[in-house]
Amino acid sequence: MVRSFVEAILGDVGRQILYYYEANAFWINIIILIYGLFMFAAWQNLVRIYRFLIVEMAKEAHTSDELNRKKSNKKIRKIIGVPWEKAVEQSPLPFIARIGDVVPKRNNVENLKILFDEKDLADKTLRALRGEKIQKMMPSTRKMLRKELEERKKDTA
Repeated sequence: MVRSFVEAILGDVGRQILYYYEANAFWINIIILIYGLFMFAAWQNLVRIYRFLIVEMAKEAHTSDELNRKKSNKKIRKIIGVPWEKAVEQSPLPFIARIGDVVPKRNNVENLKILFDEKDLADKTLRALRGEKIQKMMPSTRKMLRKELEERKKDTA
């Protein structure tokens, strides 16, 4: 009774899609599962790159002769900079995605600069130098989305 009610609501096209799904449910679900795992791996890759950048900047700041005890966000960005190329080379997967993305992006310097803020990376570097756990540091999805939208507005203008 419920099935006939659902089929009546779906209409002709909806019924055809339902029958197609029922006939091929296994393969459709496998494709969806593989896509989900791929997007999860791309997101994990983005988090791994984020933490790699923080660790590399902290190493450079710790061993730098120019930066003494008075390390600041501005000094770290000016003297050390962000090792974008090194992060791209060390990445195990050629794709990155923020949480909520439907389509992954290629892992390159331009996309990393769009997603990550240098000031935020330098702040997290200072926190890592003070002894905070790097495993708990994650990029802010809200900040990444805001920065990505600003970049799109610049491109369209």
